[in-house]
Amino acid sequence: MHEGINLLAELYPRCFCRTNRRPLKVGIYDEVISRHPEMSKPQIKRLLKEYTQSPEYWSTLTAGTPRIDLAGNVAGEVTPADEEDAKRKIAKGATRVTAEAIEDRSAAGQPRAKPVAECAGQQDAIPETLTPSGPSRVGLAGLKAAAQARRARLVTAE
Repeated sequence: MHEGINLLAELYPRCFCRTNRRPLKVGIYDEVISRHPEMSKPQIKRLLKEYTQSPEYWSTLTAGTPRIDLAGNVAGEVTPADEEDAKRKIAKGATRVTAEAIEDRSAAGQPRAKPVAECAGQQDAIPETLTPSGPSRVGLAGLKAAAQARRARLVTAE
């Protein structure tokens, strides 16, 4: 996954960074295409999408923040509409993760089907599976969902 970002960072170290993302200039796709005719358009699109379609990138899009070009120079700024769009994407992602966690949790809570006996007459010998009593534990997916939901609430509160 990070190979694409590493390639972009190698080509344009003042613009792309895996750990400290900054808003990119509008139209940077066309600029990369013009500078790298040896690369296919779908490859460039995939690389830029990998960089920009993440909560880490969206969190950098606050109104008034400068956008940068391939050389790292200021090339415009983030608009309030861009900021609102980014907040919507972060919230949508957090909602999706929360829904997936709830779905996983409810699927895990479903009683397992009784095993089928191999021989006739042994069905009475198979005990029914019991579910543990007490509160259910939150798994890793639930913890991740809670963290993303908390981040989304913090971003919308600002």
